[in-house]
Amino acid sequence: MSEQRLRYRAFLAVVLATLVVALAPVIVSGLLGKVLPDGLIATSDKVTTGLVTLLGTIGGLLFRRVDTGVER
Repeated sequence: MSEQRLRYRAFLAVVLATLVVALAPVIVSGLLGKVLPDGLIATSDKVTTGLVTLLGTIGGLLFRRVDTGVER
């Protein structure tokens, strides 16, 4: 598998993980009608922020252009 393809898969995996972590409290409280503790919601927010940061880093690596210094 090429490096570019692996980067793309990592990018999609982080997007999926971000969506799962961000939407989990909404789904649990909305569909199940349960009240979640504030600590759990705060943890979900922190994890989502971290995953979005990681997403930006992977996106930057994925879509960057490598400058070799050689003119074509």
